[in-house]
Amino acid sequence: MFIKYDEYDLVELFQSEPVSITGNIDDGELIYTYRDEQNFKLILTLDVYKQTSSLSITFNDSIVFTGDFNNVTSIKKDDKAFVMYGGEEERIKVKLHKQIGVELL
Repeated sequence: MFIKYDEYDLVELFQSEPVSITGNIDDGELIYTYRDEQNFKLILTLDVYKQTSSLSITFNDSIVFTGDFNNVTSIKKDDKAFVMYGGEEERIKVKLHKQIGVELL
C-alpha cells in the first residue's frame, strides 16, 4: 500500500518541488515546504510507502501546530487546500490561501 496523490497538485499548492529525505525521490520519503507572505511556514513530510505523514506549521519560527498521522491512504487537492484521508474518511484539511490553517475533520 501507499499514499495516493497527484504530485502535480501538491507542486501547484506548495509552489515548489518536494525534497527527498533520502536523496532518492523514488524512496517515497518527501518534504514539501510552503511559506506565505505573513511568515507562516508549512512543512508536510510524507513516507508514501509507510502511509505516514507529519505536518508542522510555524509563525516566525515558533511552532503553531504539529501533528503526526498514520494510515494515510490519500491526499486530494480541494481548491487552495488539500485533504488527507484515512481510508475513505477525511481526517485533516490544510488551507494555504489567505492564511495557512488546519481543520481537523
